Amino acid sequence: MRTLIEYYDKDVLKNIVAPLTLRPDRVVYLYDSGMTDMTAFRALETCFREHLPKIQVEKYAVDIHSVQKIYQKTCQVIDRCGGECFLELTGGSELMIIAGFKAGCEKGVRLVHTDLVRNEITDLSTDEIVAETVTLSLEDFIHARGACFIGESHRPPAPEKYEAINAMARYLFRHLSEWKPTCSYLQTVAARYLPHEVFMESKEQIFMKNGKKVSPNREILKEFQRLGFLKNLVMDGERVRFSYCSVEDRQYCTGYGVWLELYVYIAARQAGVFDDVKLGTMIDWNAYDGVVVAGNEIDVILMDHSMPVFISCKLRDADTAALNELLIAKKRVGGWFSKGVVVTFSKEKVEGSGTYKRAQELGLELLDSSDILAEDFGNRLVKAIREHDLVSLKWKKV
Repeated sequence: MRTLIEYYDKDVLKNIVAPLTLRPDRVVYLYDSGMTDMTAFRALETCFREHLPKIQVEKYAVDIHSVQKIYQKTCQVIDRCGGECFLELTGGSELMIIAGFKAGCEKGVRLVHTDLVRNEITDLSTDEIVAETVTLSLEDFIHARGACFIGESHRPPAPEKYEAINAMARYLFRHLSEWKPTCSYLQTVAARYLPHEVFMESKEQIFMKNGKKVSPNREILKEFQRLGFLKNLVMDGERVRFSYCSVEDRQYCTGYGVWLELYVYIAARQAGVFDDVKLGTMIDWNAYDGVVVAGNEIDVILMDHSMPVFISCKLRDADTAALNELLIAKKRVGGWFSKGVVVTFSKEKVEGSGTYKRAQELGLELLDSSDILAEDFGNRLVKAIREHDLVSLKWKKV
């Protein structure tokens, strides 16, 4: 039997990469005895069984403040291996690694370390590369975290719709002052109809709940029709009539900020270098409590070389609350080994605003309107993600 011994770590990636790469028959975790939530190991087992259906997962508590006790427990586990044994020294506390190195050397087991940035597992005795790490999916992270996907706020568009959406998005970005009241008008009218209905009719000038008078911008409605989001548009000066081309088109046309989310999602998809690109992802952070509760929606999430990347899209100025929300989301899933990008329709980066400087301090990339409106936005998005240097962030006050 092939056994892999792990020191449990709060960073999910450190717990799952070596087992999924080395594919042992049994993986044994030594964890802090002060840890009380055992669903963490249930979550790890769920993650592993997607790839290794017969794997055995065991766990043993240790006093992480005592090198001697960690050493003794590690030796006991090694003695019971009964076959090939690996001891990974990547996760856990500093004292765990010290005790593990001592136990591994004395017992003659193979000591390995996983470089999560270089994507390789190395033999600590010889510096030889044991294996290149496997490519992880978003589901691997979510399952290992004890969370689950519970849906999408917006259905991702079909590829044949990409060109029209990009054209409409760029049009709206250039006419935001007209788009805001038009969107309010479309939202107010749509609220009178059932969610599946696509035909709409209303007075051209209406009152919203707050008593404010609003009417749509005619050119925007014509552009929606020209690009295939609505049809049979009639505006006679008194009333407006039209039909959305689909329920999804109705959702897009009544969402003010969704156009930036769609724009970023399509750019990530068309880049062709990312895996698992998802739009408007909603996550239940505790899949084992019997209650389905959606956490904060993540506008766009994708995988880049087995690291999750979280993108927050704001069709307005970003603020500290938006940065903190993104920071918390990425830490909950990927820990330190994840990336965060804010795409905001503002001049934050160009003007070097306080928000931009705060994003840099938090280790977040920020793209503003100068990037969004650029012809090579897709390349800029890829560059922001690929050049996000996790190693240098070690020495930042994040």
